Amino acid sequence: MSADSTNPLVDSPERDARIAAKAKELWEADGKPGCGPEAYHENASEIIGMEEHPHAGEIPVKDLPDPQFADVQVENAEIQQNLGEFPERQTDQGDREHFPEKQDQA
Repeated sequence: MSADSTNPLVDSPERDARIAAKAKELWEADGKPGCGPEAYHENASEIIGMEEHPHAGEIPVKDLPDPQFADVQVENAEIQQNLGEFPERQTDQGDREHFPEKQDQA
């Protein structure tokens, strides 16, 4: 494999051939439906990408919490700003009434 063939964003004839073969394999495994193997190209591309880079989605955990705090729920401090008084029904969209007032017919 060339250096560029490991990059999934760069077209590579070897990678394209692997994707086409995997798409055909998936299509055959599904009983060869009328859509053809082309319909399996996206799934095959994702599978080949996962095979080429099996640890790409893993993020190493560096700072694990102390096990004694495993069940402790800590709320984000930013939500404390929203704990003020809630507006009443008529003022939730501003300080005005939502229904027109009855006009006096003088």
